[in-house]
Amino acid sequence: MFDSNNDLFNEFPAAADAYFEAANNAHDVASWKPSHPVVMEAARRVGFQALRRRDTGAGKRAFGKHYNDVCKAYLRGERFKPVIIDKPKFAEKLSEHELHQRKMVGRQRVGDLKALLGRA
Repeated sequence: MFDSNNDLFNEFPAAADAYFEAANNAHDVASWKPSHPVVMEAARRVGFQALRRRDTGAGKRAFGKHYNDVCKAYLRGERFKPVIIDKPKFAEKLSEHELHQRKMVGRQRVGDLKALLGRA
């Protein structure tokens, strides 16, 4: 496995550190500022969902394999596209009148559904 301690320029984070960084930030990729592009690329290749859900042992092994490949590619001159994830946009605050209107429409639609199901 690629070991950043043997890297001539020591430019990559250690694989274990990179894994923990990726696993700790997989829940909020939009806000994550990775320590190095190879960390983000390895996490992308493993899959953010997998990093969030995978057991630690399997996650580390999968990440380590991808991290090794990504570091070698980076040393060959390959560069990776940034992962772009839009942060959810929060809706504008509604006025009391708009809120009341939405509640009334919602109640009407629930009533319509109940009527369709015969539970009026």
